Amino acid sequence: MLGTDDFKADTLMSDQRFTSELKDDLKERRGERSSSPAFVCRYFPDGSEERVVLSYAWSPADQPAKNRRESGTFYDVTGAAGETGQLAAALYVKCDLAGELRDPASKAVLRADASLTVNRGKDVSKEMEAQQLTYLYLMTREVTEDLGCTNKPLAKDPVVKPLTGSTPS
Repeated sequence: MLGTDDFKADTLMSDQRFTSELKDDLKERRGERSSSPAFVCRYFPDGSEERVVLSYAWSPADQPAKNRRESGTFYDVTGAAGETGQLAAALYVKCDLAGELRDPASKAVLRADASLTVNRGKDVSKEMEAQQLTYLYLMTREVTEDLGCTNKPLAKDPVVKPLTGSTPS
């Protein structure tokens, strides 16, 4: 995504604040409404205005099926629903939580979004899409560990498989 050039990374909030915000949002919305995205980090190739920005939010559990873009390509990424487009990638992950978050978590999915302006003006191949989703999966694995997802949804190595009929005509 960023190539082999040097790049800068910015952390936009601490792990503790990020995890706390996500849990508070889930509790407040009870898994029934999408939460606002929590922007975690961004990467800038040296000397470029383009970037990769990662954010996370909660969405209702039926969101992956409802929110499909006309121009997106859809994937299974080791059990998580993935979607890619020219300038964005998304991953929807079931995250079971314990205690007071058990019920709202059962009604929601963790949504990971990557804004990919580094792709502006590029032809995005299936290999690039798989790379973007693999990257998003691995970054989201850390988030699921920090949240304490009891089902360990991203514990396995990522395998990206296109869903049948998912490529726009």
